[in-house]
Amino acid sequence: MSVRQALIILNALAVVAIVVVLGVRVFSLRRNPEPSEPQNKTPFLRDEDLEGRRLERVLGWSLLFTVVLALALPVYFLVEPDRQVDADRDFDERAVERGAVLFANADSPAYDPTVSLLCADCHGVDGGGGSAPFTLQPEDESCDPDAEVTETTPEQCRPARVTWEAPALNVAALRYDRAALTQIITFGRPGTPMPAWGVASGEGVLNTQSIDDLVDYVESLEISPERAKREATEEFEGARDQAQEDADDAQTAVTEAQTALAAAPPDQLADAQATLAEAEQSLAAAIAYRDELLAISDGELLFRQECARCHTKGWSYYDPLDPSAAPLPGPQGGGAFGPNLTDGSEQRQFPGATGIDEQIQFVADGVAANRPYGVRGISSGRMPHFNQTLTESQIELIVEYERNL
Repeated sequence: MSVRQALIILNALAVVAIVVVLGVRVFSLRRNPEPSEPQNKTPFLRDEDLEGRRLERVLGWSLLFTVVLALALPVYFLVEPDRQVDADRDFDERAVERGAVLFANADSPAYDPTVSLLCADCHGVDGGGGSAPFTLQPEDESCDPDAEVTETTPEQCRPARVTWEAPALNVAALRYDRAALTQIITFGRPGTPMPAWGVASGEGVLNTQSIDDLVDYVESLEISPERAKREATEEFEGARDQAQEDADDAQTAVTEAQTALAAAPPDQLADAQATLAEAEQSLAAAIAYRDELLAISDGELLFRQECARCHTKGWSYYDPLDPSAAPLPGPQGGGAFGPNLTDGSEQRQFPGATGIDEQIQFVADGVAANRPYGVRGISSGRMPHFNQTLTESQIELIVEYERNL
């Protein structure tokens, strides 16, 4: 039993006792309606009796209660600040628990089919990232958006089903402040699988309290900046080695498919040939991707890993090892949810030698919504800050690459 519960029970018992005493007094008066002599006229004890053992007992009890009061007050003043801190912590813990229920899916311990929003389906049970199915609507100006899709519909006018990479949330609180996280959950991300969950958006079902609970849960997933930088560095430094491993695995798959084709009976020859053709196609894609990573700069590689999902159209669903699975992405840095960074845009926004430092600070620290940045920029508040997830040298490499797009 907690101290809070014990105090509630003690107060309840005190209230019951007061009610009982008052009740007894009221009913005792009703049973004795005849007026009695006022107590102030009733003869009392003599002074000799009052100043004897009776007085000593009264003074003893007074001393005891004085000591209790003298000890209780300092203890109260020492404990009271911690009690407030404990209350705040308990409130936050309950908010995180409610947020975990909202976030959960069927594989989560906190799952509740009547409440959970299945966020974990996209972002992973542990919030470490995942994927989401998404339908891309045709954008060709020649397509009629109201026309029925049939077998004769041109390819460019057909909706495309893609697998969208959902970001990890264990670094979300390192990149966005609480206001930005609240806005993202409330209004969603237009043009992405991320829906609007807040009532304020006109599309969601969650009130302010539930949005705050989800934000509290996302913040509870936060890893340390040191770990975030270490993992980003490992991903960056291991990207080219991983591409080589993928190419080696694809070559092994081709060799195995060739062996299987040579040993295949006549009735399985067609399937073996199809398997070999698929393996050769995967090998070609893996080799092309490996060579591509070897040719690009470190700044471009970091940009692809950290920035392209917002600044390059289609990067969130593009798989370089299976390039035919989805539409090809737009030009690197050509703009999507974030603005277009090509054609010297960043050099115009942050001109000169001082502009390099300003751009580095902008990428590292971000700028609050409606605040100016650069020559003519007014921040929307959507740009994350990377000073807690990337090293200074990595941010400098990204800025150098952006200024030369």
